[in-house]
Amino acid sequence: MINMMIGFFKDYFKFKEAAKKQQRWIEKYCEKNNYVMNPSWMMATNLKSNLCEMEATFGKRYCPCFEPSGDKELDKKMMCPCEFVEDEIAEYGTCHCALFGPADLSKEQWKASSQRLMDEYQVPKNIKDGVLDTRGMIMDPRRGLPIPDAMHQVKSTLNGYKGKSLKVIVEREQEAINLKEIAAYRGYGFAQEAIDGAIEVALTFES
Repeated sequence: MINMMIGFFKDYFKFKEAAKKQQRWIEKYCEKNNYVMNPSWMMATNLKSNLCEMEATFGKRYCPCFEPSGDKELDKKMMCPCEFVEDEIAEYGTCHCALFGPADLSKEQWKASSQRLMDEYQVPKNIKDGVLDTRGMIMDPRRGLPIPDAMHQVKSTLNGYKGKSLKVIVEREQEAINLKEIAAYRGYGFAQEAIDGAIEVALTFES
């Protein structure tokens, strides 16, 4: 929990100015569609920071909860606000990321949807001896992408990580491509190799 909070406030200060841009379009979108933003300051701030980093890393405002798929049509649908908002509000009460919800949603409903999201992304990680295996996660039925995906598993692992390198096993080439983009943005070393029907990415943090 301490490492998670440290990561949260690092992102908050890093993206504080950029998040103002996110706030402006969020307010306009909510007003147009009779939605509101998550009333939890911490949840909303974290999601806006994630949107900022997605835009800075990949050049587009992708959904903060899913890494790019490599499918142009699907990735277009996943631009925030994504095309799944209405369906997910009908199912969860909010969009998947719990950023948007109806104006009449109760505090209890917001809290429940936020907890659902946190439960999804805080599953135990398969990490041993500096190797994180990101495979085997459940699949989101609308996007066909894992929850949590490789990108989110890596970001979560790196909060408080003390090692000088981390090896990451991914199943798809696009996941390795995304990690390469993240490494370039964050200034990490990057290498990859094929292993037994998967891909092993090596991230290094000190020369």
